[in-house]
Amino acid sequence: MFDNVLIPISSEFYSRDVLKQSISLVHTLKSKIHVMYIIEKKTLMKSEERMDSYRTSYETNVLQQAVVDDQKQMADTVVFEDAKQFLSKHNILVEENIVEGEFSDAIADELQKHDYDLILMGFGKRCSLRYRLFYQCNIPIWVVSGSEKRSILAVCSNLAPNQKVPEISKQLSQMFNWPLHLLYVVDPKDPVHVDRYGKRSAKQSLDGLIAEGSSFIKEQQKQGIQASIVVGSLEKETLKAAESHAANLIIVGREQKHHSLFDFSSKSTKRKIAENCKYSVLFVN
Repeated sequence: MFDNVLIPISSEFYSRDVLKQSISLVHTLKSKIHVMYIIEKKTLMKSEERMDSYRTSYETNVLQQAVVDDQKQMADTVVFEDAKQFLSKHNILVEENIVEGEFSDAIADELQKHDYDLILMGFGKRCSLRYRLFYQCNIPIWVVSGSEKRSILAVCSNLAPNQKVPEISKQLSQMFNWPLHLLYVVDPKDPVHVDRYGKRSAKQSLDGLIAEGSSFIKEQQKQGIQASIVVGSLEKETLKAAESHAANLIIVGREQKHHSLFDFSSKSTKRKIAENCKYSVLFVN
């Protein structure tokens, strides 16, 4: 399913638990992995702020290079060593590289150079990183978070094509032998139906959206999948269902939710879920 996996690690955020769980997942998926350590521009900017303003440009460059060297040493002696330690238990080979730049841009550059079909990563909830890749990346993103539970919540809605989520959810459920529940959310704040090609329809009645969702649910139930339908906010209902169904993995599709031009505080649905969810989330793009 996921043959080539990219694990990007930021100099702004690193957790051994994330890497450890990632390796365990990769072992089950039987994937090839590439660990990329990204020296963030923010890391270099912080070093500049601490420097004396009277230093010469040469001295500033020397100190910045020292920061880069320290980060490379961090990658070699901590991150890559951790990866090798976890990998050795599963006989998995790993490729490694170190790059400099902004997190999302560095990943985008790597995706252009090599063919990956999954990004496996942690999420720094208190970190200032801008995770633009949530809505720019065209391959699945698996955000890893710790949990002892073992079940899957697949989320479909009137705002997503609902093609890949059921398919991938079933495959992962069988592969990991985890129970699966599929939730269909009718979001009345954006009363449209998104077709299989990602195209939004004209506004529809709530009854019409519920009828479409109910029909979709019945088809899933015919295939032996536990499924239910709710009406409410896509983000809130997803988080509520993750708790009630004890799901350690939430799978969310390529939603096409519309945000008001006057809603300056709005974030992408994916980022809202990632920031507020304590479980792992697989965003199927």
